[in-house]
Amino acid sequence: MLWGVFSLGGIIAAFLLPVLIYVNNLAYPLGLWPATQIDPTSLLVTRRLSTLLIFLTVAGSLFHGMFRLIPTLGELGLGRFKEKMAAMGYAIIGTGIVFLIIFLLSLNPNLLRLP
Repeated sequence: MLWGVFSLGGIIAAFLLPVLIYVNNLAYPLGLWPATQIDPTSLLVTRRLSTLLIFLTVAGSLFHGMFRLIPTLGELGLGRFKEKMAAMGYAIIGTGIVFLIIFLLSLNPNLLRLP
């Protein structure tokens, strides 16, 4: 089950993260965004589907990054700390997801309202 989440996080990080970086950090400041008078950040956060995209991108990247970090520690000679780092990694993932939910709800409190 966890390897599936790792794989899905890698796919999400590889495909969706560059799109978000392009839209927010390159297209809008350079005037390449089609509607230049609309801030793309507000466009991404005001819609439920785009908020779900942001959530999946960040949460998937957190899972993928932590699952890549733990085997890397063994290769660096820190294998004796593997269990402690795994527990710390899960704590970081959980805390990051909770803070992400709080952040997204603070940007758009209407997300939980039914249409």
